[in-house]
Amino acid sequence: MHDHPLAWLIRSGRDGQREQRALDEGLAIVGWDDMGDLSRYRTWEELKAALRENYPLATPSVVGNWAGQLWKFDTDIANGDLVVMPLKLRPELVAIGRVVGKYEFRGTEPEQFRQVRKVDWLRTDLPWEVIRPDLRASLGSLLTVCGLHRHNAAARIAHLADFGTDPGFDGDEAGTGAAELLADASSRAAGNPRQLTTRSLLEHWEFERRTAAAIVVIKSALAENGLTTRPPFTEGALSDVVAIVPLDTEPDTAATHTAAAEIWPNDPGAVENVSDPEPMTRRLGDLPAALRSVPSNVSLTVAKTTMVRHQFSQLAVIDRDGTYHGAITWESIGRAHIAGDHPTLAEATVPAVVVDHDAPLLDQIDTIYDNGFVFVRNTDRMRVTGILTASDLTRQFGMLAKPFVLIEEAENRLRRAANDHLDPDDIKAAAPKNRRAHITEAAHLTFGGYVYLLQDPVRWRKLGWRLDQSQVLELVEQVRDVRNELMHFATDPLSAGQEAAVHGLLQLLRTAEPNP
Repeated sequence: MHDHPLAWLIRSGRDGQREQRALDEGLAIVGWDDMGDLSRYRTWEELKAALRENYPLATPSVVGNWAGQLWKFDTDIANGDLVVMPLKLRPELVAIGRVVGKYEFRGTEPEQFRQVRKVDWLRTDLPWEVIRPDLRASLGSLLTVCGLHRHNAAARIAHLADFGTDPGFDGDEAGTGAAELLADASSRAAGNPRQLTTRSLLEHWEFERRTAAAIVVIKSALAENGLTTRPPFTEGALSDVVAIVPLDTEPDTAATHTAAAEIWPNDPGAVENVSDPEPMTRRLGDLPAALRSVPSNVSLTVAKTTMVRHQFSQLAVIDRDGTYHGAITWESIGRAHIAGDHPTLAEATVPAVVVDHDAPLLDQIDTIYDNGFVFVRNTDRMRVTGILTASDLTRQFGMLAKPFVLIEEAENRLRRAANDHLDPDDIKAAAPKNRRAHITEAAHLTFGGYVYLLQDPVRWRKLGWRLDQSQVLELVEQVRDVRNELMHFATDPLSAGQEAAVHGLLQLLRTAEPNP
């Protein structure tokens, strides 16, 4: 039993097929009959391995999602915890109960009724309308088993069970922003998913770039609601459109397979894996550009014309059925013309390096610069669909390096101004008390230290800048946040607002301290 009861959403099946029996017999019931007794899986990895064996067609993201739900049902849910079951047969109502028994596997029961927990149902007729929007959004998760954590959910559900009213949560009156987006996406039919740009998706969580922290937060929120994105929101440009789509909720239901077929007709792997943690090693990610190719049965003249038309230095040779043959480059074309008078496309085609979509980025740099490019396999590890050139890599690293260079100049100018105009005691005062003994010059300050340095009216006057103090402070604080964010690698450029803050601060400092 937990120190304080937790709250869980446990559904009764897509069509409520387990609902009446759950209420009549005091049970919470989930599917996954093929898994047998869940208690025999001692570790998370054992559970995932068994899921992969029993459901070989399930994608890695779905396997991870299912593992999370089953682990919660067997292990994490404790006696005394609260359960909410939205009713399908009476869709205007929800039921609330308290868990009173350990996990059981009832192998002699009919299919869909074997995985159970005993529950004392406290209310079976609670109207949806008494639940406030933010909590209602959490209960919109498509998962069969889901923890309810946001906005003091457990205490509010206990209050609903006791009194039939939701006391609400201070500071979130109307489920807007991310909660509203998730609720909308969860309510849609499979063929009509919520679509938006990756930039807009980030903005719902008040992020501007896909840093590691942003990705973890958004993946976690999607997973808790039984959702993912297609294609992965962690890849491509910020302007690319993604659809928020449901993961498979449970196996062996016709509705699930129908939905999956509608959402992933050709490439079930091209969805975000929201269940596994973000890799610590930086992968190729969204760097590869979409690949243009020619089939092996066209003439070399057609291929050369395509290269000139699009200003390509290389071109993939891939048949319409996906068969990969290699590449042609201006060098290979030149060699073919030296070797014969009328070379064919096959005679100009040469092998090219092909790497997996998730290959470690740093491992490929030498190969890319040595060969000029690499081709990239799709997430299915079969089709060659991307290309990364030395020019792409240089442009990308240049884009990433530019903010560091500009912020470094701003920091250097702040440091020089502090050393030139302020005395050591002024600089010490801008540092935390526990570090002041070690501060002898401005170089020892963090970037955040300059915010405190400039806030003091006396120190500000000593600088002698004919600038508005409030605007300078505003920009220094913004650039400090940008600098901190840049410490977490992201392939996205700075937003327009972030760029404006960096350039604005630098322009003011160059004006106030004009020395180069």
